[in-house]
Amino acid sequence: MSETTALSQSYFLSYSRADETFALRLASDLRERGIAMWVDQLDIRPSEHWDRAIERAVHQCRGLLVVLSPRSVESDNVADEISFAIDNKKPVLPVMIEKCRLPLRITRMQVVDATGSYERALKQCLEVIGGEGLPPSRSGEERAPPCGVADAATIATAKAQLTDVLGPIAGILVDKAAPRASSVCELYALLGDNIESPKDRERFIALAGSPAETSPAVSAVAGKTQRSSVPQAEADRLSTMLTPYLGPISAALVRRESAGAASADDLQQRLASLIPNDRERAQFLRQAQAPR
Repeated sequence: MSETTALSQSYFLSYSRADETFALRLASDLRERGIAMWVDQLDIRPSEHWDRAIERAVHQCRGLLVVLSPRSVESDNVADEISFAIDNKKPVLPVMIEKCRLPLRITRMQVVDATGSYERALKQCLEVIGGEGLPPSRSGEERAPPCGVADAATIATAKAQLTDVLGPIAGILVDKAAPRASSVCELYALLGDNIESPKDRERFIALAGSPAETSPAVSAVAGKTQRSSVPQAEADRLSTMLTPYLGPISAALVRRESAGAASADDLQQRLASLIPNDRERAQFLRQAQAPR
């Protein structure tokens, strides 16, 4: 088999170098199961020009599998590879390994969610690629319209969470985005486009992975009564304290964590764990636990 023929039967792996551990594991597992994968670190010859090899591989490959993370969606190289594949009518399969804002050109595509079970994500990749269930990429107007997110509890939760960031207009935005989204993750990604602050946008999109039953909005829609053991005054106090660290989305986070907190101390620890910086996390806990 010639190199060109082999490449035409392979899927190009697009990823950020920061995610190479996951990307190479996925490529290796797919190869072991009979899926031909083209990987830059493994398939570019030492004498070959890197950029030209990438362009040739994307142009000749059967399709593109892109690993999505906050790092890869900020990568110009990954963006170029996605655009080149789409422009050349190549099938594209996005695999999300961390919650992130979907690139505009793939917001309507089927996304494999690998943020939970790796084995389930691998199986789904095999089903889609192995079963040739991946249609050639076209413009958004040419694709079959998504089924939409219609679950009343999910929509109510999204509205409540987005209202804490954008105010009353959130309800209108959710109503407009829900029919265009094919999953909860895609709904939150579409809504995230309306949030100007990158940090607030990332935190809001991350809420897509929150269990629905922990949301007071969901409980209300479902007709369930879910009482928090944390007094509302304490929740409001902690929300005010958390805002300098996490921004306007803090109120939604406090509401979510309050539903499952066993006590005020438990809620403080839950909220502190959401602050990525160690120093700021310790500072928040000192403020929250200070005698009143």
